[in-house]
Amino acid sequence: MHKYWETDTLNSKEVIEDMRIIDLHAHTTASDGSYTPTELIRYAKEKGLSAIAVTDHDTVAGVEEAVREGKRLGIQVVPGVELSTRVDECDVHMTALFVDCKNKELMKRLDDMAECRRDRNFRMVDKLKQAGYNIDRSDLEELGKGRVIARGHIAQILIDRGYASDLKDALRRYLSRGTPGYVQKEVLSPRECIELVHNAGGLIFTAHLHQIDPADPEHCVDVCRRLIEMGADGLETQYCEFDDRWREVTESIALQYGCLRSGGSDFHGALKKGLDLATGYGDLVVPFEFLRAMEEKLKYRDKMQEKI
Repeated sequence: MHKYWETDTLNSKEVIEDMRIIDLHAHTTASDGSYTPTELIRYAKEKGLSAIAVTDHDTVAGVEEAVREGKRLGIQVVPGVELSTRVDECDVHMTALFVDCKNKELMKRLDDMAECRRDRNFRMVDKLKQAGYNIDRSDLEELGKGRVIARGHIAQILIDRGYASDLKDALRRYLSRGTPGYVQKEVLSPRECIELVHNAGGLIFTAHLHQIDPADPEHCVDVCRRLIEMGADGLETQYCEFDDRWREVTESIALQYGCLRSGGSDFHGALKKGLDLATGYGDLVVPFEFLRAMEEKLKYRDKMQEKI
């Protein structure tokens, strides 16, 4: 496959395309982002993005609005969702792209997960209140209906009340395994996630694999490899928190398996201070080539299905 920096043999149109940048991991107010879908797409336009994926946690509620604004502004909006699963007792996130947001099976499972998430949120808040912290269920209700409430929202309440300095601090001290407010999330199995996304016409990727088991990088890599062998279409090789080492590690996995690459900023707006759309913490670049390779795989898959 032609690398995005090798442009000598491409025609002028391809050179322009390969110089475009994209962001395939971003959140809106449909989950724990601070930008509405419309605001996110307008900001993507301001940042010079050619394409952006809306990947809210366990919901596609923001996709339709984002697609509508994308058409108006001339930005390709990829319908997506970020799913949670668990491997070896470690939490794993997977980004699904190009999903059919009207797929009945997908929507049913997302509704089920949203209900589980609501129950978990209440249990986390209850535990924190019992531990003596100034927080209760009414705080969640004030955040409004029609959105997926995530740990990040609870973390922000704790930050606002002086219990933590920032998101990472709040998650580490109050909402992670072994802390006062932690409650394990009900999730789909990895195989269920992969089959669900494929049945909805999409592609699925291991997201930010370095977060799977921060204390054991080799385990992170092993889990990612197993997910690809299970049927995942690829992994994020460009991510806002990756240093050169992690970029090299993830790229080597992609080369080993010949799988697709994805990447993005994991933009949440105000929730993640210092993190920007498109550029992450300053050195993120997700090339247009990633998107083009995904579209080629989808076309090939459609052709194979027509022959069956």
